[in-house]
Amino acid sequence: MICNDISSASSLEELLRNATDAGFPADIGKPHCERYKQLKDKFASYPVEIGAMSSSYENWSKEAQEKAKVIAKLENEQERCTQLADLFAEDPIVFLNRHDVAHTNKVQEKAREILKCFNNWDLTYYELYIMLCATVVHDIGNVFGRKGHERNIKTLLDTECTDILPDSVERRIIARIARAHGGSISGNSDTISNLKEFDMVNNQKIRERLLAAVLRFADELADDSTRANHPALKIDIISEASKIYHIYSAALHTVELRKNDFNHAYEVILAYEFDTNIAATLYGKIGQQKYLIDEIYDRTLKMERERRYCIRYLRPYCPLERIKVQITITSANDEFSSYPITYTLEESGYPSVPFASIKDVDHNIKTGSELLAELRKEGILNE
Repeated sequence: MICNDISSASSLEELLRNATDAGFPADIGKPHCERYKQLKDKFASYPVEIGAMSSSYENWSKEAQEKAKVIAKLENEQERCTQLADLFAEDPIVFLNRHDVAHTNKVQEKAREILKCFNNWDLTYYELYIMLCATVVHDIGNVFGRKGHERNIKTLLDTECTDILPDSVERRIIARIARAHGGSISGNSDTISNLKEFDMVNNQKIRERLLAAVLRFADELADDSTRANHPALKIDIISEASKIYHIYSAALHTVELRKNDFNHAYEVILAYEFDTNIAATLYGKIGQQKYLIDEIYDRTLKMERERRYCIRYLRPYCPLERIKVQITITSANDEFSSYPITYTLEESGYPSVPFASIKDVDHNIKTGSELLAELRKEGILNE
């Protein structure tokens, strides 16, 4: 068991390195910690972002050719010109925020924080090994394109990793847990329930649902400023369709799991900060324009939905009961002038459907356009 060692270890990888062979299935091959290291090294420089960009352009090119054929048949010349202009104004490039080894490390860091909140311990070192392998491969399917990327994990493991992970059962379990971090299975977004609550693998206990829930929520928490491509933002080379994802991450400077001393439950603390120039900018996103504040509202609501989903499998171990959001918008002209926004996402009252919009949380919270009017009124935004 790792409960006695997790606080003293600086990372989950260190925990795995310090494990004795007694914590793993009997094996005549390489030690499991060595297998994990080789797996991580293999995908450390995997061209995930480049693959996603290439795939997005190829898909757009095919769709554009088909649309152009339809447009060419229009009788009205002005309509043809207008639709062609709209077609080629579309931004086909998906410039993903970081899906590299730094993101893997951040997911593992957040997974360690979740595990440190556990109050019912019996996680084994073999389960830790399986989960760490799943964190390494959970995003590698993006190399073939963003859409349905989680479905390509098993294929990549079976074609490129049989020398590192010779056990086909292990590869299947790792792929199943990694795939459940998002997407859908047979059209159902409830991916974790497709996993086994309890299974024996190589005479060792594996709780697929528990490990998948830790990985999935850790991935949700790992979207802070370390994930933004700051050099690309600085020289402004990120496409309009992707810029808001990097701007969002850059604004999220703190993600913390904090224990509530009153009821001993845990809270997720999210702290954002950005200036009024960013607040007043409309960013393109999938055929629409959006203020960063509205993106933050949508993303925090999504995180609350993920918390409610993952807590089904985490609750016996880790009581994550709410998300507290702190947003600070500073004046671009006066660093001592700022506008705070705070709200809490949690279940309360009689159970109902999850929040449909930020107004369901607090009707006083201002949307992007409402916020700009308030910032001008307060003298924080000068145009």
